[in-house]
Amino acid sequence: MHTVRLGRLWQGLVGRVVKLGVGVTRLLPTGLWLRIREEAALVRRMDYGRSPIYMCVDSWIENDVRLHSAGKEPGTVEWIESWFEPGDVFYDIGANVGVYSLIAFHFLGAKTKIYAFEPGFVTFPQLCKNVCLNGASEAIVPLQVALSDQTSVTAFNYQNLSPGGALHALGVPVDHRGREFQPVAMLPTLSYRLDEFVRQFSLPRPNHMKVDVDGIEYQVLRGSQELLGSRELRSILVEMNEQREDAKEIGKLLEINGLVLHSRRNEQNLYTKVKYPLGLGVS
Repeated sequence: MHTVRLGRLWQGLVGRVVKLGVGVTRLLPTGLWLRIREEAALVRRMDYGRSPIYMCVDSWIENDVRLHSAGKEPGTVEWIESWFEPGDVFYDIGANVGVYSLIAFHFLGAKTKIYAFEPGFVTFPQLCKNVCLNGASEAIVPLQVALSDQTSVTAFNYQNLSPGGALHALGVPVDHRGREFQPVAMLPTLSYRLDEFVRQFSLPRPNHMKVDVDGIEYQVLRGSQELLGSRELRSILVEMNEQREDAKEIGKLLEINGLVLHSRRNEQNLYTKVKYPLGLGVS
């Protein structure tokens, strides 16, 4: 109880300091205020141990969650470090601020090509900034495109408007657990079938794909069946809760295209077409 009271007192103090600071900045000339904001841009190192990765931090989500993504999803990091090879092509679908694209870049350097798909208008600029900040613009291609099972202009529903935020929804405002939500904003967004997008823009086929799109993984995969069945694809990591209604359909679709379940860690499901790397197996 004492700890809870101290926490509330601290939050109240922080709130008052923030209001005071905002009040002071509003008294400044606009040009000076803008200069201060530009000079005060916050950059922090994330928790990837192999090499330094730096990220722009403009929200509590980026500070509390995105900076700690390697520790949050060690299985994803292990997948990149175990399966990726020089010259591979990686599609990061639902890239957010680009954490795993940057890990793949730092692991392989310019010897890989990464296509990072992120449709959110608040988060996409952060992805681009992080790519430039880490000198990865030759290897990582940021794409502000949503993916689904049809090519159209579709409603994109936002749960929040924070950089690095997630749990948005394309089409119907339903979250990754199947619950309806009231969007704080909705914007029409260009959505592609991935197979069509790759053909139209002559992209190289991926050797690896990560699909983490907060609930429409099945639709994304349905729009990617040519790629799923291609000989170039060796592995795909799909974020999926086993309790979801479409979980079995996702598994069937991948199996039809020659992908078998390799391992499962929390909600990260790894499907592969080739022999397991040493030390990894189904779990």
